[in-house]
Amino acid sequence: MKKNINKNIFYALDIGSRKMTLAAAATDASGALSPVLIETQKSVGIFKGVVNDLVSLSDAVSQLFKKMEVRLGAKASHVALSINGNYINARHSQAAVALSDRGTRSITRRDIEKLNAQARTLGMELDEQLLHEYPQGYSIDRHNMTLNPIGLHGRRFDVDMLLVCANTGYVENIARAVEQAGLDVANVVFSGVAASEAVLSDEEKEKGVVLVDIGDALTSVLIFKDGVVRSVSVLSFGGKNLSEIIANYCSVPLETADKIKETSLEVGHDIPETEEVMIKIEYAYKPVKKQDLSRVCQPEIDRFIAMLKGVIFESKDISLQPAMPVVVIGGLSQLEGLLEKMEHDLGLSVNMGLAKGLGDISPTKASAYASALGLLYLRKDYHLGAALKLKAQGKNKLAKALDYVTNLYQDYF
Repeated sequence: MKKNINKNIFYALDIGSRKMTLAAAATDASGALSPVLIETQKSVGIFKGVVNDLVSLSDAVSQLFKKMEVRLGAKASHVALSINGNYINARHSQAAVALSDRGTRSITRRDIEKLNAQARTLGMELDEQLLHEYPQGYSIDRHNMTLNPIGLHGRRFDVDMLLVCANTGYVENIARAVEQAGLDVANVVFSGVAASEAVLSDEEKEKGVVLVDIGDALTSVLIFKDGVVRSVSVLSFGGKNLSEIIANYCSVPLETADKIKETSLEVGHDIPETEEVMIKIEYAYKPVKKQDLSRVCQPEIDRFIAMLKGVIFESKDISLQPAMPVVVIGGLSQLEGLLEKMEHDLGLSVNMGLAKGLGDISPTKASAYASALGLLYLRKDYHLGAALKLKAQGKNKLAKALDYVTNLYQDYF
């Protein structure tokens, strides 16, 4: 039976090193997403965001969508995509324009668009694709730093912009795998940004918060203040680092080491010496002390926290607000004793993040799918925003002519 395309269903695909997560939902009469469905699939053909087997990755994406289409009874056409990788870079770019050759004038939305475009041009490499841009503040005549300069008067207009960019080739390879599975990629988002939409409230972002998303191979760190992303970093650490240490120490396959990590690994010095875990090696069971598991993993955990500390305390927002809390999500957020150690070593409040529960998905379960769920929110807002933009573009010819004349006058006078 042929499935029809339902344009009111939104699809969001998060591709990680260990698993792919597909979230889908329709909008109800109030605009809310309901119901939300989740499907997962083991990732193949990709590691740390880099495609190493295009055909395998495309086949896995195709299988994932087929499972979702069976549940929905509808065929997907467009999907939003979230990615992560060492090739994602965040940097500041500064730009300035003269508002007027003589005297001062009022700043318009078009002035902001032109200034932002200049900051993008100056801050990006030729082989990069822009994922996100976050104005850190605008200044008028090198004073009065603000996030909303419209209507203010001045002669010189400056911006400090945080750009989140990715290597174009790597992004295109992932997009090509999705397209070969029969989907159109609507937009591409950094997975850390997507996760923040599901986990953090507007109030937390306004007051200041650090989000740490520990994946299987990489960790994303985002710092928010005044409702704006102030810092973005990708660390070469993930749950797989600890699994590989356990696999080598216990002489077991990586899959077995994953299970040991999830069920028996603890962080801390208060583990009783008598506590052991029985590990099956070929046809026999071997006892391993939990203290020893903790001991062999401790140097890698210390290395991770040291990297995290360096990233966090490089931010001027932390120096101005030393009590800024840290929210941790990802598989290792549930590792016994890790959050307590992070809190001790960082000197900051550290808590496990909980994603907003949707329908039958509890906040605890939702946290495992934070990037896909957050991407779903962004996909909906992106779609509605595009619709509003098209509606605005349909305004009458007189209004368009007035806008054109106003902008022309401001450009030359």
